[in-house]
Amino acid sequence: MSNRVACIIGFGEFGRQIFQRINEVKYEKFYFFDDNQFEQNLDGAKPFNDFLNLEYEQADFFVALGYRHLELKQKILVQLYECKRHTPSIIDQSVLVSGSAQLSAPVVIYPLSNIDLNVFIDFGTVVNNSVVISHDSQIGSCCYISPGVIISGNVKIGDRTFIGSGTIISNNVTIGSNVKIGVGSVVTKDIPDNVSVIGNPARILRSSLNL
Repeated sequence: MSNRVACIIGFGEFGRQIFQRINEVKYEKFYFFDDNQFEQNLDGAKPFNDFLNLEYEQADFFVALGYRHLELKQKILVQLYECKRHTPSIIDQSVLVSGSAQLSAPVVIYPLSNIDLNVFIDFGTVVNNSVVISHDSQIGSCCYISPGVIISGNVKIGDRTFIGSGTIISNNVTIGSNVKIGVGSVVTKDIPDNVSVIGNPARILRSSLNL
């Protein structure tokens, strides 16, 4: 991280976690883009839609929208990419990343996770604490992988998919985009786009999971 100004887009619970992690980098100035914080006069707070103003073009950008806003997060990251803004990854020092893994910036990877051989993780994805992603797996953009998830080998996951804590995904499974997987599920078969699943073995629900 070479810039001395950081812009955090979204300053809810996840935004505060990101702030705590990057505050150690000793940025000289922080800006927070969140209408709620702007109305409460937080120091450095700006209206949400101001993040593309040219006055911030040399800053490091962190899109800290949580798992309920994955589609908006993806849209904002594409806008930042098109404007050639700098979007660093945040990877804890305790994370084990294979030399053959490919991580598309920005990603956020929390402590004690293990990223195995030939794994690909696309931009905007969050990998929470103590996650294992095994060899040759591919994770799409702007996914949210909760703590303690185990993803076996050669698994393919689409974009904007949420995986609940403690979920286990078997080898050679393909999971679509916009999928919600409930806490503690065991996924042994392919899952199509735009569905919610839960259970052991995981089954498709008639209504969406309430995250």
